[in-house]
Amino acid sequence: MPPAVKPWRASEITASLPPLPKILDAELEQTVFRHPGLSTPGPSYERLEWLGDAYLELIASSLIFQTFHSTPSGKCSQLRELLICNKNLSKYFREYGLDAKAQLPPDVHKFRGQGRSNDKDMIKIHADMFEAYVAAAIMSDPENGMQSTTSWLRTLFGRTIETQIVQNEKETAREGDVQTFQLSAKDQLRADIGARGIQLRYEDRPGPSKDKHSGLPLFTVGVYLDGWGEKDKLLGWGTALGKKEAGQKAATKALENKKLIKLYKMKKEEAQKANG
Repeated sequence: MPPAVKPWRASEITASLPPLPKILDAELEQTVFRHPGLSTPGPSYERLEWLGDAYLELIASSLIFQTFHSTPSGKCSQLRELLICNKNLSKYFREYGLDAKAQLPPDVHKFRGQGRSNDKDMIKIHADMFEAYVAAAIMSDPENGMQSTTSWLRTLFGRTIETQIVQNEKETAREGDVQTFQLSAKDQLRADIGARGIQLRYEDRPGPSKDKHSGLPLFTVGVYLDGWGEKDKLLGWGTALGKKEAGQKAATKALENKKLIKLYKMKKEEAQKANG
């Protein structure tokens, strides 16, 4: 694990870009920006990019692991993808003005600096160079490079998923206020109105296909009741980045309809009395 990885805190997130860590080896810095298609002699960024990719995944994973304690691994992977996907890394690259240093062959030179969203090749090049920069910053400073680069990425990444960090802190605070064991929404719904012969079904429903901010796929799930005089009764639905979370949101929505849930609970109590 990277040294001194501290969890994100919403209060520490800044609006401004954190200063770039310096690459202390001039030749290594040149390599970061040298495209493999150049005819001029010298190594390209490819090997550094390979190493930087591994560093970025490790650092992002460690930060997410330390911060999002109750988040399922699938959702953690989605958060990590938000941070280290080519689109995001290429955005960082341009925000720091590093695209002005890129040494590109003539056939791609005409796209230099534009960073157009539909130009996947240029986005990939900028992302690769950013990964190479990360590796070079760490390698060129054996004593402090890993520490300073991790601290820089913690601040940089925090700006990107600020909304998720703030939401996680709110949820953690709410959990901390609850001193007794609390059932999940699905388990609570089952405990309230479930019984032998009563079925609660969680099924896919039409809904938005992608998150408008991250572009990641979304899932919409509805919870349906068969029983207590109902057939295919939709109790609630939820949309999230994962099916399990969407199902929990659907159950939560159902529980919020207190009048309807009270009716089914009364029917459950009557059935239990009738059965002795």
